[in-house]
Amino acid sequence: MRIYNVDSIQKRTLKAIKTEALPGGRLTSIDALRGIAALGVVLYHAVSQTAGAIPNNLFQYPVRLIQFLSSFGYVGVFLFFVISGFCIHLQWARARAAGQPQQIKFGEFWKRRLRRLYPPYLITLALFWIMTALSAGINVTHFFVYDVVMHLLMLHNLDPHTCYSINGVFWTLAVEEQLYLAYFLLLYLRGRWGWAPTLVICGLARVGWFLFSHHVWVATGAGVPVPEAAASHWLTWALGAIAVEAAFGLVKLPRWCRNVWLGGLVVVTASAISVTLPLIPKDTLVHDFGWLLMHPMWGIGFFILVNRAVQAEKAWLTALRRPRLVTAFASLGVFSYSLYLTHELVIMQSWWFAVTWLPPMLNTLLVVTPATIAFAWLFFQFCEKPYMRKTAEAGGSRRKQEQEEEAPLEPSVLASSEYQT
Repeated sequence: MRIYNVDSIQKRTLKAIKTEALPGGRLTSIDALRGIAALGVVLYHAVSQTAGAIPNNLFQYPVRLIQFLSSFGYVGVFLFFVISGFCIHLQWARARAAGQPQQIKFGEFWKRRLRRLYPPYLITLALFWIMTALSAGINVTHFFVYDVVMHLLMLHNLDPHTCYSINGVFWTLAVEEQLYLAYFLLLYLRGRWGWAPTLVICGLARVGWFLFSHHVWVATGAGVPVPEAAASHWLTWALGAIAVEAAFGLVKLPRWCRNVWLGGLVVVTASAISVTLPLIPKDTLVHDFGWLLMHPMWGIGFFILVNRAVQAEKAWLTALRRPRLVTAFASLGVFSYSLYLTHELVIMQSWWFAVTWLPPMLNTLLVVTPATIAFAWLFFQFCEKPYMRKTAEAGGSRRKQEQEEEAPLEPSVLASSEYQT
């Protein structure tokens, strides 16, 4: 993929197009993609509970089909990473497009991030600890204290013993925080050498972490998580940053970067690799190459779909109409951070409210999944939205800037948030 700076486009000969600048108003398409990704993750965890409950009749075929399709719901995490890069880099891209200084202050950036994201995360941690104490009890051991500290510092993804210990999805939140830290290095690399070398460095970070983990394992026998490491997903996150620059017309992308069929094909191909990898012996070159390729392929596929979604947004605004299904998923995307935080908790406690006379799959689709959405909406209203307001109020004159920087898994719901050129 070749990326062209607008300032030097006259010097280039490859045929490429300039993406239209972002239209005014919020991007419902991005919100909808978040909603789709969040629902996919929810179904992945909820439907997996029905693995041993396949009916012995003709209904086994639709049940198996739903189980198979939902088994890929976890790939929504990679869409979240792309959108996160898009949203975090939006402030810089908007300033650059307006000819204003593109300064992101480290201290102010982290104050906004912590005020906005950390309180709902802490509340969710407390809920999990309370439920554990009530159900199985808590034994305060050295490991428990270590586990708590690692989660509070959002470093739990660096140790295989703490990575999935409290909530199986929290490792992605640690990755997000670490990618926020790497954002400042990304800005430096992008400003110093441009996007092409920067993407190469991001890709090499994935390979380097893979080799580092292998070396540690051989030398000490200690496991260092690789799929859960921020370095493994830096390239995917950086693609989101490129997408927002393209949306503002700061870079020009080839036409294929918005081809929805190509994007879908890349996502499906990466999913096929994920199914094939368990059949290939580990510690072989073919297995390692397939694994190193798989996650970036999901990133590239979703990068293409994000570009296409942004392009579609302008057509919807011109027609003064948005597809109803897009609007529905966008509504879900508004509180997708809360949904991501809490859905495991609801699924774990679903035995309280499951309808006993319903088949397991129908229970999952008609009872458990709606319950996770309803609980997440309530959590959003009382445990997330108040901190969004406090974040906006704390900045005073920086209110609009803070509203633009969104949570990693959900869009800003503040009415004055705009995407301007």
